[in-house]
Amino acid sequence: MRERKKKASGMSPRFGVLDVVIILLIIVAVVGVYFRYNILDWISSTKNLSDYTVSYTVMDIRHTTPNYMEIDDKVYFASNNEYFGTLTNATENSTEALVGIVPASEYFTKTDGSIIEVKYPDTQTRIDAQGRLLCQGRYSEQSGFLVNGLTYIAPGQMQNIRTERVSITIRIDEIVAVPTEQ
Repeated sequence: MRERKKKASGMSPRFGVLDVVIILLIIVAVVGVYFRYNILDWISSTKNLSDYTVSYTVMDIRHTTPNYMEIDDKVYFASNNEYFGTLTNATENSTEALVGIVPASEYFTKTDGSIIEVKYPDTQTRIDAQGRLLCQGRYSEQSGFLVNGLTYIAPGQMQNIRTERVSITIRIDEIVAVPTEQ
């Protein structure tokens, strides 16, 4: 009978200190791998950002809207209120936030299917204009351009933006890296 008890007790698993240490090391390794590939990428998404100039076109706005847009105004995405950048000179030589102001156009389809363009009579009604803003972001082949390392934008894309005084929809025309001075 004694032999039977020894065999029965010898078959049951016994956890020792070494077993607990090994299990803890495995858990720490799994957490370390998760931290490296997920959390560090999320934390570092706002690091290594460079300055970029985003050129845009705003179409069919009131002729008074440029009066409410000044250089150094902060610009935010209207959808989520995230910071986009600051308005800068519309061109290298200008002192205005918007330039290239022309009468706005509207397009209509005739009964024969052809499309005609109709321009407003002057720049005292509806206008189209171009501008630029300075932002920080990161560009990569895999993800494209990310404003502040988070929000994707691309040329041709329409974005709703706002400043303190005005909300408009812009079409992004070009994203150019600002040369760094050395």
